[in-house]
Amino acid sequence: MKFYGLLNGFFYVFYGLYGVLAPRHLAESTMGWAPTLLGLHQIRALWMVSIGFGIICIYAALKGNLSALTKAIILITFCFLLGRLLGLALDGAGPVQTYYEISIEIIWIGLGGFLLSRAKSKAL
Repeated sequence: MKFYGLLNGFFYVFYGLYGVLAPRHLAESTMGWAPTLLGLHQIRALWMVSIGFGIICIYAALKGNLSALTKAIILITFCFLLGRLLGLALDGAGPVQTYYEISIEIIWIGLGGFLLSRAKSKAL
């Protein structure tokens, strides 16, 4: 679970840096829209939160409760998944990228659940 936490932490820090340092490119290449000035500010703010979450993941993986961290990562990933599913339900079929992201999120949630189950079985 420690590696899972660190991997997530580094992902969120570096992906967050991408959004903070290149918000226009992020919006156009991964979100499919060209942001206004307000949109650029919003992207930077949200992706700074991503960096903060990544730092929390790294710190918790090194010093904290790995079970709680893994549950938090599963919850955050599940929120991304629910947002995409809600988008499909309300907005209609999405581009292929949406389905790739949903697949990755399901796999990542499953991996976290598997790691939690292994930790519980070792504790018994």
